[in-house]
Amino acid sequence: MHISSSNMRFVETLENCEIFKGVEKSFIDEVVRNAKIERYGAKELVRIRGDECSELLFLVEGEAFGLFTNPEGRVLQIDHMFAPKLLAAAVIFAADSQYPVDVETVRPSVFLTLDKNFFVSLMMKNERLLRNYLQYVSDAFVFITDRFYEITMKNLVQKVCSYLVRLMEEQGSSIVTMDMSKEELAREFGATRPALSRVFIELEKLGVIEMDGKKVKIKSERYVRDYAEFE
Repeated sequence: MHISSSNMRFVETLENCEIFKGVEKSFIDEVVRNAKIERYGAKELVRIRGDECSELLFLVEGEAFGLFTNPEGRVLQIDHMFAPKLLAAAVIFAADSQYPVDVETVRPSVFLTLDKNFFVSLMMKNERLLRNYLQYVSDAFVFITDRFYEITMKNLVQKVCSYLVRLMEEQGSSIVTMDMSKEELAREFGATRPALSRVFIELEKLGVIEMDGKKVKIKSERYVRDYAEFE
């Protein structure tokens, strides 16, 4: 099958996308020929959290952020995406398929959108494409789970460091005595005791603190204060 020169650059780009690894160029060309092209400048919103997701959205040139704004207005960067990349793979075929985050370009970028029912017909004809997609969705789920764990743990580290700074200031020393048990502290922070214990263990491994029962020796005040002020 002849591939037009105008499509060739997109075909060659998508060949490097995990979805199309090992898939014939003719199939990738069929995707490009049936896709719509969207072009955006830097720092433009491509999709907004809650928008209907009835398409496959491929980033083929440029880069974009996946951003989540919480009820307090704080913006969390969930993902930093570089071409080539399929966005929102884990929600496309959900019963209520909506974009889970805002998609904002970092620099001028190009996207291809493809009807999801057409893509299903392609997967039904190509086992490699189907297997690639299933693996991609599974990897996306693992990534987002790990990312939220990282954000949650970062917030918990911040709370622990803020607590240690308060103790240092109240007790006028870098060797402090905790005024709460870990169980009480976990309730105070809205965390489980095992999660809190992991934070203290990690801080010890990093050489930031040294634990002896309820006594804590802060060995790196800079680290603790920097994390306490983390935004």
